[in-house]
Amino acid sequence: MLGVGGYFFTDKPKTRTGQRLSHFFPIALCLIFFALCSLAASAQLPGSKPKEFKAVVPEFADPSADWWTGWANASPEQRREWLQAIKKGWQEWQQELPEEDEALQKGAKKITQSLEGVEVTWKKRQEYLKVELMPEVKFPENPSVLDWARADAAISRGQRRLSGVQLEARQLRASRSQSLAQLRKQVIVLRDAKGEEEDQAAQALLLAQINHLNIIEQLDTVNEFLGTWQEKIELSEAKLRGMLDDLQFSEKDAEKLEKSITDSDKKIERIAATRTSIQSTTEPSTDPDVNMKKDLTLMQLEVDLLEEHLGKRKSELLQSINRVLNPETGEETLVVSRELLENANAVIDSTSRELAIRQRQVVAWRDEEESADLSRWWAYFERIGSGLARANDLEQDIQRYEKAQLEVYRERQGWWATVRERLALTGRQVYKRWRTLADYQLFTIAQNPITLRLIARMAFVLVCAWLLSVLTRAFLRRLVRREHASESSMYNLSRVLHYTYIGVALIVVLSMLGLDTSKLALVAGALSVGIGFGLQAIFSNFISGLILLFERPLKVGDLVELESGVFGRIRDINVRSTRITTRDNVDILVPNTEFVAGRVINHTLDDPVRRIHVSFGVSYASDPDLVREAALEAASRVNITHTDWKRKTEVWLMEFGDSALNFKLVVWVNSNMVTSLGDSYALYNLELLREFREKGIEVPFPQRDLHLRSWDAPAMITRTGRK
Repeated sequence: MLGVGGYFFTDKPKTRTGQRLSHFFPIALCLIFFALCSLAASAQLPGSKPKEFKAVVPEFADPSADWWTGWANASPEQRREWLQAIKKGWQEWQQELPEEDEALQKGAKKITQSLEGVEVTWKKRQEYLKVELMPEVKFPENPSVLDWARADAAISRGQRRLSGVQLEARQLRASRSQSLAQLRKQVIVLRDAKGEEEDQAAQALLLAQINHLNIIEQLDTVNEFLGTWQEKIELSEAKLRGMLDDLQFSEKDAEKLEKSITDSDKKIERIAATRTSIQSTTEPSTDPDVNMKKDLTLMQLEVDLLEEHLGKRKSELLQSINRVLNPETGEETLVVSRELLENANAVIDSTSRELAIRQRQVVAWRDEEESADLSRWWAYFERIGSGLARANDLEQDIQRYEKAQLEVYRERQGWWATVRERLALTGRQVYKRWRTLADYQLFTIAQNPITLRLIARMAFVLVCAWLLSVLTRAFLRRLVRREHASESSMYNLSRVLHYTYIGVALIVVLSMLGLDTSKLALVAGALSVGIGFGLQAIFSNFISGLILLFERPLKVGDLVELESGVFGRIRDINVRSTRITTRDNVDILVPNTEFVAGRVINHTLDDPVRRIHVSFGVSYASDPDLVREAALEAASRVNITHTDWKRKTEVWLMEFGDSALNFKLVVWVNSNMVTSLGDSYALYNLELLREFREKGIEVPFPQRDLHLRSWDAPAMITRTGRK
């Protein structure tokens, strides 16, 4: 405070802002001081008498909207006292209600039941607290591999139960939010009620308030139980990790595990034989019941076979851990089978999808034949669903067992012996987390969930389309350079292929979003309306660009002159505009509609050779034959001059001017050799001037002679005005 105050009370000159702040600073200090005093007065000092609790009993005829808000901060004893006060007041009020009013009596009965429900929640809470958490978890001294497996299974069951409690807590939180919304709604109803409706609205509000208190009690009970459960599981997991360091080799466990693996092999052979027998002996049938039973039986056998493979894998992992614990054995190798979990994931996913299809098919049968007895199919569905859940649990168990195997092997044989497997395990964990994150639903479009995986796939499709377009254009440019293909044709082909790739990619992306591509006609109709109003210019430029690409009145590299005066070479023909480079090396983007609707001079459309007229004048004293010879010589030195048997350079005498003989050099030029940065007239004028100077031909220029005529000077006038 003093440091801050020193800024304002320094002897240095203050700015205007600092002067204003210095006036307010003492006032701010006073306000802060009084606020601290108020907080100290309101705070309860140690040893002082606690604030007395007072139960708030609502007015049952007109309950206020916030009489219950102190319930969450009250202690359990205070809540019991409060509830007893409410029940006592309610019993007295209930006796005064008219017995002939059935609606009020019915509402009063519901309120009584709701008050009793709060006490029922308290009883359940006591029962919850008496429940022993995971009594089957045991951590013996000198544990064996099977002891560790039993403890791991018990903790896994506890985690699944914890997931159920967490789900219940989420549901209660959602119910609390809905209950608050119902409270606000009932407050508004009571405020607007009149006459006989006012008593019923008051009862409805009171019932909603007591129900909300019951939800608060249930949520507190679940949260308390959830916290205790989480602490127990965390402690058990820590002890389970410690068991890995204390594991001891057991010959008895080795025999049990070997027997378990043998039994699993026999079951796998039996299930596989049964599946093969059903697939090979069952004849095709047109009866849907027979086909449904066959499909569900095969699905059940597939799930059973998967369970046995996963169970065998668990026993093999435990056997591997037990072997490495034996001090008499040498170096052991890890039991690694990366394909099993991948195949298990594929089987679980495919079976789940097929099961959903069969369920929808059975539901369709029930809709078609209401009298059909379809309950027998649900038994199949439940067995298959339970098998898939068990397979999923076994898959998670195997992942934990593999991690435990790596820990034990690293402890017994060193870190380098398991480096490859540890990296593979880390990769699988990262992939699993990515799958969890990728399948997270961000939002929905047309009832289709949009996930990060789907967005990544759509981005991949668009990027592939763009890369394909880039590679196609590079290939076509290579054809132009090496095979001397037509540059304009390759350019038009590249643009058409680019639009095709992008259009196909957009259709694929729309189908991935779940949109019906057959309904794109509706979108096109709506788009046409937008084009007619706001996008007319853009759409017309787009159509004009397509016309330029397919009709080919213009192509890249043409030397054009527009009606607006733009002169230059075409560099690109895009969707909306065409890029022209002028003589000043300025790129101008010209809308495509100007090429279609306006007048365009294309100097290189069919034949790049065109004729230009270069005017010049010489003096009357010059020899016309010498002038003609000099002009022809000058034209021959210009590299853009084109001459053949039917296109020859000529010199014409056009007229006799005021001070010169006016000639025209009529020359054929190759427009493709004319750069956009130069002017062909300038080239010829420069050579003409150079040739005329060499041959002594005079180029006249306007001249004017000034003739002065003398006359008599006027007589001088004297100062007096006399001659």
